[in-house]
Amino acid sequence: MMTPSALLRRGWPAILAVACILALWQLVGATTTGSLLVSTPSAMLAYGLEHAADIVRSTAYTGLEASVGLLAATLFSLGFGLCAAHWPRVAGAIYPWLLGSQVIPFVCLAPMVILIFGPGVSGKIVLSALMAFFPIVTSILTGMREVPRPALELMAMFKANKHMVIRHVFLPYGLPYFFAGLRVAAPFSVIGAIVAEFNGATWGIGKDIFIAAKRLEPELMMFGIFCGAGLSALLYGIAVAAERNLGPWYQRRNQ
Repeated sequence: MMTPSALLRRGWPAILAVACILALWQLVGATTTGSLLVSTPSAMLAYGLEHAADIVRSTAYTGLEASVGLLAATLFSLGFGLCAAHWPRVAGAIYPWLLGSQVIPFVCLAPMVILIFGPGVSGKIVLSALMAFFPIVTSILTGMREVPRPALELMAMFKANKHMVIRHVFLPYGLPYFFAGLRVAAPFSVIGAIVAEFNGATWGIGKDIFIAAKRLEPELMMFGIFCGAGLSALLYGIAVAAERNLGPWYQRRNQ
């Protein structure tokens, strides 16, 4: 375990960089234009202490929407992967429609989703899932295509059924690709939830950013940006931690 002095010696460049950024931020925010755009660290600290409950509530709402949306996207992607393994032709017919769903800009799609599912949490979850599922699906399909041919031929020699091929071939070889897609999809789920909140929400980071832009409240705007970034980093970290805790068999295979 590292001592505090060792941690300080190792982390002083990061501490110095943060201090410089805060000082520059304070100087820029002290100007007339800067105060309307980015505020200042001292003003944000005062605003955060005064509105802490509202900021936490908005972050929790967006975090719930993004987490459930990411979970739904993951389950759908895994289901599509199983469909592709069992019935490749069916998956091949569905995939162009999934690809077409990504052509529509999500900013344009969000109002329709909110109209269909209402201004509650469900509409935000749907848009978050729509934003997050495609990176996972494409990663799973890429992993299935990268399975070594000898492994499939060996399973065919032993007359293994589809379940055995999925368990012993597709799953071990495809997991790194799946987690690569999950790491990309995690921040996307937060973006989808925030974009959905622009079009109507009771609470949420997206609503705060929208209101801050209308009312010229830079402190609320910056808190929305920081909280959104924090949620994205949190979900990304959960995806990384899940991969690292799969067990020694997975770590040895991917060294």
